[in-house]
Amino acid sequence: MKKLFSLLFLTLCIITISACRCKTDPLAENYLAADVAGIIRIVKVYGENTDQRTYKADIKFEKIYKGKAFKILNVRGLIGNSYSGACEIDVKPGETYLILLNKYNGEYSISSCSPKYRFDMKKEKATAISLGKTFAYLDKNKFKFIGFEFTTCFDELQKGDRSDLSAIKNFSPKNPFAIYKVKINDLSKIEELTPLATFGDKDQEVENILRRNMIIESPMFVDKEPGKEFLILLLHMPDNIKTKYGEVINAEW
Repeated sequence: MKKLFSLLFLTLCIITISACRCKTDPLAENYLAADVAGIIRIVKVYGENTDQRTYKADIKFEKIYKGKAFKILNVRGLIGNSYSGACEIDVKPGETYLILLNKYNGEYSISSCSPKYRFDMKKEKATAISLGKTFAYLDKNKFKFIGFEFTTCFDELQKGDRSDLSAIKNFSPKNPFAIYKVKINDLSKIEELTPLATFGDKDQEVENILRRNMIIESPMFVDKEPGKEFLILLLHMPDNIKTKYGEVINAEW
């Protein structure tokens, strides 16, 4: 029994050590910190280095929101044989991604922890336009956000496929995004809410749902003490209307 316990303990240690742990930031934080942001298509993969467990991908920018386009992306892993415990990733020709990356040693690299989102340019055209307007606003007003952290929230009262925000009827926003400064209480509920940018439609209903339903999630490594203020970015994602479980108004990608 003692040997069995020791073996089990060793196995758990190996699993713990080998597990990939990523620091995940909200979309707005990732965009503001990125050197380049855009939607890319994987053209081909090649140049596998089995010792370093890396390969290369030729890419094409379908849309660029920030920075300058580049042609080669370093990928962590082996082609068709990534190891999730080491934060490796598989990318395949034809796949498209929204990326928000920083250059390191003159190159751009991607792993399972990199800020990226699968994207379908054919099915998400309206969302691509919404992202462009949202990112343009973040660029223009970035100095207003100094000293604050963007975070996310979730609907603790949700019962159906979508949150109450996405269930708002006859929603026709003038802006594809809204940004709120929120102060939280000891239950992570909104104590005070200040609009910085609004959708321009059903704004009072949006604010009521935020106050009533939402639990504010703390950014990683940031204390969430009562009275702490955060920023919440809400995105209008009209392409999700016909998608089950797709959030039409979403606090995260």
